[in-house]
Amino acid sequence: MFVLFAFLLLSCAFLAQDVKAQSEGTLLVVPRLEVEPAYSLDGHCWSVDLGTTSFYTFFDGNIGDHFSFSFGNHWLACSDSFGDTKDLYRHTWRADVNNWVDWANITVNFGGFFLNLGKDYIHFGTYEIDAYDHDSHWQINSTLWSNYQVYQWGGRVGWTDEEETTKVMLEVTSDQLMEKPFGSRSADDYAYTLFGMHDFDNVSLMASASHCSLGLIGAAGLNINFSDSFSMGLDGYFSKTYGGAALKATVSPSDKIALFAKAGFDKGENELMLEGNRFYTGAGAYWYPLRDNQDLRVHALASFDSYEQMPGFSFGLTYALNLNVF
Repeated sequence: MFVLFAFLLLSCAFLAQDVKAQSEGTLLVVPRLEVEPAYSLDGHCWSVDLGTTSFYTFFDGNIGDHFSFSFGNHWLACSDSFGDTKDLYRHTWRADVNNWVDWANITVNFGGFFLNLGKDYIHFGTYEIDAYDHDSHWQINSTLWSNYQVYQWGGRVGWTDEEETTKVMLEVTSDQLMEKPFGSRSADDYAYTLFGMHDFDNVSLMASASHCSLGLIGAAGLNINFSDSFSMGLDGYFSKTYGGAALKATVSPSDKIALFAKAGFDKGENELMLEGNRFYTGAGAYWYPLRDNQDLRVHALASFDSYEQMPGFSFGLTYALNLNVF
């Protein structure tokens, strides 16, 4: 694993020196501060933690016409205490738990065809999985989003059109039941996914079929922009032992305010994911206080989860700083 990670870094460095075509690199720095008070209906008591407070960096770019790279990291884990951060680094080379390396990969592309190597998320075909973690709220996300370790090492081959509105991809990756990536010689222990997506003018579709530790699982997502200020999205999963669906609506009355609501239902007979039924729902708001951009976002969310029997609240700040590196 260390050799593969070092190879990704060195490849970018050497290619940046050798290639004569123009190269670009951008760094996005995203600190997120969040406080989550919650009330337990079973225990009749309040609890407060730091939620998804973290510090993210995203380093992306291209080296010439045929090579690109992407690195995504989160450097803090603070749900219960800042001591959680130690586990991020202690588990760097594991596949069964989260760590500070969300993704680290390089892509070679020729004429629309591409080969991608490194760590990335397993492309379950939903917009919930496709979203950045700092743009998500776990309280109103599916059990798959919360319990499955989607960031895995592997390889991907595929094709995308020139406008990047259509994409088809096959990927083979490590899976969450492995303690270490590529730690098994059995082909049955890896995850295999066929993924496709297409963007129309106002409608976006994606879908996937996977064989992984959950068995055979299909996923699909639909997003419709009815106008510049109103959109709706529908995601769904289905397998023999786990399934669910969620509906989300977003209204943006101005470029300073966005209101959103989401409701979903999960049903499972899988000890890795969910045993029983789960209904979750929530509504919240985003406020962008800066005059000329949306780099600073303030959020508030109220939610309820029937499985945990816990209404919850979330308040936080997220700031996005874009830097041109080269």
